[in-house]
Amino acid sequence: MKQRIIAFHKEFKKHTTVAILAAFAFLIALAWRDFFSDLVSYLIKNFGLSGEVYLYKLISAVLITLIAVIGIMIISKINIEEKQDEKEMKAKKK
Repeated sequence: MKQRIIAFHKEFKKHTTVAILAAFAFLIALAWRDFFSDLVSYLIKNFGLSGEVYLYKLISAVLITLIAVIGIMIISKINIEEKQDEKEMKAKKK
């Protein structure tokens, strides 16, 4: 029973940490969204491209998505490498 409580506590702590990090990531995303939205509006206004606003917002969304996907790929690769290093260190200790 005690092991189940400890396991639950660890999982709860892990999920809480993930939720808090996700909230911070969401705030960061909103900040970048505002920046890119203002940038696109500025470029549309200064280059007189007001007739095709939706096209430029689509391009902006695609670029942001590509940047985010590349960022996720890099972070995932780093995470995999760290887990492999941890496994190798545990294997060496045995």
